[in-house]
Amino acid sequence: MSNVGGLRTGHGAGRPRPAWITGTVAEAHRLTAEPLARLRRGRLPLAFGSAAAVLVLWSLHFSALGTYVLRLISDVSASTPFYLVIVRLPASMYAPAPNLPVWGSLLQVFAVFGIAEACVGRRRTLTVALTATFLCTLSGRIMCYLGPGTVVGLPWISRYVSDTGPSAAVVALVAYVCCVRRAPRALTVLLTSMVTEVTLLPNLAGREHVVAIALGIIAALSVPAARRLRRASRGALSPDSGIVTDDHAVLP
Repeated sequence: MSNVGGLRTGHGAGRPRPAWITGTVAEAHRLTAEPLARLRRGRLPLAFGSAAAVLVLWSLHFSALGTYVLRLISDVSASTPFYLVIVRLPASMYAPAPNLPVWGSLLQVFAVFGIAEACVGRRRTLTVALTATFLCTLSGRIMCYLGPGTVVGLPWISRYVSDTGPSAAVVALVAYVCCVRRAPRALTVLLTSMVTEVTLLPNLAGREHVVAIALGIIAALSVPAARRLRRASRGALSPDSGIVTDDHAVLP
């Protein structure tokens, strides 16, 4: 038998979806709606430029001269002098990663940089990416210095492992955007996968990825705190606050 609306009993069209499905769909929309709209208009210059940088640096290793140039401008490890780490920072972020194929780097960079560019802007995307890359490299140096005798330490041989590639920047940006755009489910998936990685493969890259998640979350929490501090400082210096800002100010 069918009801008045022509639907069989027990198959109503208004049955609500489970909350986790609704929440996941809402998160996916918040994270991808604006990036997809900009992609259709071709307005993701940072994502396209970053993907092009990955391709250019990857293509250098096909010749002896290109390999030399690539190492000169981007090669970074825990044994690299600190000033060279800073000089090579931008290129090292886009350079080929030791255990990641080029298509993986391209996919990561284009998708994550594109989402971040659309959600938080180019300047903030680059700031978070470069800062996370630098601090993750620094944390790798510290872990190698501590040595295998500590919980977070690494074997001395890890000092000479190449520490290039976009993974740290990508992980930090994903964590940052998930916090800013209120996507706790996506952040949980990221955190679970990175903890699983470092548990199964406790190497330099895996531990730096966990550090990158922490840096992305800290960056997301620091932005509203900095805004509140800026508003408070502006309010403290306003004439209505009663603070003397010039020779003619009058206290209430």
